Amino acid sequence: MFSLSLTEFVQLRPLHPEHAEDLLQLVEDSRSTLGAWMPWTHQMQELIDAEEFIANATHLYAENGAITVGLWEHHRLAGVIGFHEINWRSFHAQVGYWLGHSFEGRGLMTLALRPLIDHAFMEMELNRIEIRCAVTNTRSRGVPERLGFTLEGIVRQAEKLDDGYIDHALYGLLRQEWNFRRD
Repeated sequence: MFSLSLTEFVQLRPLHPEHAEDLLQLVEDSRSTLGAWMPWTHQMQELIDAEEFIANATHLYAENGAITVGLWEHHRLAGVIGFHEINWRSFHAQVGYWLGHSFEGRGLMTLALRPLIDHAFMEMELNRIEIRCAVTNTRSRGVPERLGFTLEGIVRQAEKLDDGYIDHALYGLLRQEWNFRRD
């Protein structure tokens, strides 16, 4: 499974069952900020919920290579990043990510996404990566913008949250664009 040291203190590592408590605690500590954009946080209330999330990530990796890893800083779980789905017929994937509240604003997610993109294009031979963010989630939108993704449009009423539907900004990146910038 995908694992990588990004700096002396920051790593991407697979989530294992023994990380369930850390995952649950990170969600609990960040529920007020994450919940505004990610309704699943309201459903992760018990240790079993975190264990099921990790088991599902492991299953998806075994089933179709969809990587979901923890982002660790100073041996503390800071967030999660990975592919929501991989379409092997069209060679594209959607990337999702989130950070715990106390880890935001330091460039960790941008740092983490670079090698995941490299891996997707070079090792997995994908052709396209998509990222969807709530239109009003400026911090999350900053990640694909910093990495050179193209804003391809707005998907209207793309997701139901507690207080109604929200629009998503759809960002795309092609392998040929990433290789061009990486040379």
